[in-house]
Amino acid sequence: MSSIEKRSRNGKLSWRAHYRTPDGQQRNRSFPRKVDAERFLTTVESSKLAGSYIDPAMARMTIEVWSQRWLDSQAHLKASTRERYAGLLREHVAPRWGRVKLSDVRHADVQAWVSDLAANRSPSTAIKAHRVLSLVLSLAVRDGRLVRNPADGMSLPREVQRDRRYLSHAEVHALADAAGPDRPIILVLAYTGLRFGELAALRVRRVDLEKRRIEVAESVTSVNGVLTWGTPKGHARRWVSVPRFVAAELTALIEGRGPDELVFRSHNGGVLRSSNFRRDVFNPAAKPGCTTVSRLSAGRRAIMSLRGRRIELL
Repeated sequence: MSSIEKRSRNGKLSWRAHYRTPDGQQRNRSFPRKVDAERFLTTVESSKLAGSYIDPAMARMTIEVWSQRWLDSQAHLKASTRERYAGLLREHVAPRWGRVKLSDVRHADVQAWVSDLAANRSPSTAIKAHRVLSLVLSLAVRDGRLVRNPADGMSLPREVQRDRRYLSHAEVHALADAAGPDRPIILVLAYTGLRFGELAALRVRRVDLEKRRIEVAESVTSVNGVLTWGTPKGHARRWVSVPRFVAAELTALIEGRGPDELVFRSHNGGVLRSSNFRRDVFNPAAKPGCTTVSRLSAGRRAIMSLRGRRIELL
């Protein structure tokens, strides 16, 4: 049963609403006016009958605390993806929502935040930041802390599609030549579509020179300076074909190596890191004068991928 108790403290009146949750726990909440307490109890009893009751105490947790609990629960994510989500929470979600309670997040406020990010940062940043906040709030809904996700139904900005830049075969080879001893890396990335992490994790036993193909089964990436090994994106292995002239370069490269040795290594014999390769090899090779390309990027997926008869920069 629910009831309202009149209370007086230091000459100030308040009205305490007493009620029970669906699981029988006693709860109470104080209001400055009796009518507010009555409306609250009416809402509580109505939601209990409808099966949509949410314990207000469970929605008092702040977004900062709840988002960390959400992030800790994402054990299925690859380390790089988890760190990317952590960065979005740290840089964009926490400054605006960190101290806000779950129960105080409003749809209109989320929309205003998304629009502000799109205007002052970029549409892409706004979309990514909204996605991670929405995922955090979705878990709160599933956990019975919110009735609905206030981040649903947003008007998201549109990302502007940039013109794609393609390299000709001659330009690819010019870039590879400028990379010197790292020429095979450029060619493999360009003509197989391997992501950089997949190339860095490639072992000799996964290169079938007779059939001219590569088995992509592992990936390695640096997360906060620590090398993290795992499966390829999508967690699925695949085989990719290797052109004859690229296979010839691989033959010379892996001659005399053991099956578990890495095919590609850094100049000091260690594991290749994308940031170091970009700084020490790719950027110097791609600077004006080395190729006809004025701006290239060793991206997360790969430097280039072959589509039809064009080399596209990603």
